[in-house]
Amino acid sequence: MKALSWIALSWAIALPAVAQKSSSKPPAYTPEQATARMTLPDGFKVTQFAAEPHVVQPFAFCFDSRGRVWVCENLNYETRRSDTFKEGPKGRIIILEDTDGDGHFDKKKVFAENLFFPTGLQVGFGGVWVGSPPNLLFIPDRDGDDVPDGKPEVVLDGWGRQDRHETLNSFTWGPDGWLYGCHGVFTHSNVGKPGAPDSERQRINAGVWRYHPSKEKFEVFGWGTSNPWGIDFDDRGQAFITACVIPHLWHIVQGGRFHRQAGKHFNSHVYNDIKTIAEHVHQNYAGRPHEGGKAYFWMDGTVNVKNTGQRKGGFAHGGCQIYTGGAFPEKYHGQVYMGNIHHHLLYMDNLERRGSGFRGTHGGDFMVANDKHFLGFNMDTGPEGGVWVIDWNDADICGRIVHQEGTGRIYRITHENCKTVKNLNLYKHDDAKLVELLKHDNDWYVDHARRILQERASASQTRSYSLTESKTPGLLAKIFNDSKTSPVHRLRAMLTLHAMFGLKPSTQLKLMSDEDETIRGWAIQCALEDKKPSAAILEKLVAMAKEDDSTFVRLYLASALQRLPLDQRWDLATALVSHEADKDDHNLPLMYWYGIEPLVPADKVRALQLAAKAKIPLIRQYIARRSASK
Repeated sequence: MKALSWIALSWAIALPAVAQKSSSKPPAYTPEQATARMTLPDGFKVTQFAAEPHVVQPFAFCFDSRGRVWVCENLNYETRRSDTFKEGPKGRIIILEDTDGDGHFDKKKVFAENLFFPTGLQVGFGGVWVGSPPNLLFIPDRDGDDVPDGKPEVVLDGWGRQDRHETLNSFTWGPDGWLYGCHGVFTHSNVGKPGAPDSERQRINAGVWRYHPSKEKFEVFGWGTSNPWGIDFDDRGQAFITACVIPHLWHIVQGGRFHRQAGKHFNSHVYNDIKTIAEHVHQNYAGRPHEGGKAYFWMDGTVNVKNTGQRKGGFAHGGCQIYTGGAFPEKYHGQVYMGNIHHHLLYMDNLERRGSGFRGTHGGDFMVANDKHFLGFNMDTGPEGGVWVIDWNDADICGRIVHQEGTGRIYRITHENCKTVKNLNLYKHDDAKLVELLKHDNDWYVDHARRILQERASASQTRSYSLTESKTPGLLAKIFNDSKTSPVHRLRAMLTLHAMFGLKPSTQLKLMSDEDETIRGWAIQCALEDKKPSAAILEKLVAMAKEDDSTFVRLYLASALQRLPLDQRWDLATALVSHEADKDDHNLPLMYWYGIEPLVPADKVRALQLAAKAKIPLIRQYIARRSASK
């Protein structure tokens, strides 16, 4: 970009930031200096996509299907315990675009202003979904002209903000067509549609939630952890989050109860909860410099040679990105990338299958900022296959006070294999091309193609004409019915059709007998999405619980147990607890218990009979304990 045009652009797009308070203290480094200080493995580089004054106080960002970056600027943030509420809503959403593909934005729009405390956003279904406690908002823009069609619509209310770090955040479209997000432990929410009574609301004060954009349903997907700020899905559709203070890495299972930083589970008869999958805990440095990637504990308490005995938790991790971008070397594929604001860097953890789930091992540093003001906590993969991260950039790590008002940066980390991408617009593609994109090496294209197909299907059911071609379901079925096709591609096609129209019960039954365990597992979750399985599905679930030798599949069956009416759970529960081999699994005994627990007070005699048959000691113990309690 020529210097003269850049100067003119800088003045033009700096104008909206004038109303922002001037910094009380300068940043440690200018955006250019900060970028130059960052260190990465060989073959990688960092590009500064945008920085102050063009983006300020960024709380969250996402991509649209044109490759543009949407950013929540939270200008109401004061401290983690307070905000500038009395000054009125000051937050805004901006759109940043790189039209020439050089890695730096050169076009900016302000999409919405006067929003209170925006904490998360995603684009889709004719508008923008925005967290603005106490509300989840939808700002309509159905003609896609980047101008709201009307005032923000309150989709859900009841979100708390007792701790401003721990309200609804990390909006992510799941592979099943739901909008997923995180929620922290020191904020207490009672979520439902506006005007809904308590009986129609769900409480959450730590965990992962989800909302269906066309069915208008809200659920808590999993309860617990601490202050998660980052969720992503691997190519099996498994959800992972990172968290703070307590151990940092979690495989989130539908219906799971996970180790809490504080407080108690809503159900006092949980008795125990699922622990981290990480075998290590990153050390708190209390401002000391990073020590060559060796600063972490083992989970058994052994002190690493670089440590001096500090053993309190994993500290503030933010962002969670499972790399499926297709451009990094193979060893980086499928691993978890996360920020740590105490250590001012991005870590990488290795994911390995273990039993019904996973374990995470320390993969070392990915990017070290060498800047004590770098606070990277929100991440995504871009259309070129790079990893993007926003930097709050402030001297105070835990947000007790904002020292650098009016700062904010967005960085893009690319490998030499990444190819320049510009002038994208996936909305221009027909269905056949979008189905083809489901096989793309970069999951960015997969996610956006699936969502566009789901949008078209949703619109076709509410209008007198169809926006989805009649041949599309057949194209998808051809992929997931072909056993010679990659299981990853088959799963993508299957879940896209599920998100669009739902899978027919006959298709669900067929897929429950598939040779691939991932397909079988997801077929179970799809069948139980609306909690109304047919008699044939129920019979198949019990048969699978007896005969399927995959612990991965039994984990899905354990989740399904909680989504059945109590009188339909007994046979499935009996079959599941007959597997003695599951007694030491990381997830299964507790997941079985969470589905069985309400059966005990419903019928103590039958529950004790179930205990007598159970081959898992924990189930026998907990049934006895629950039967003796009120």
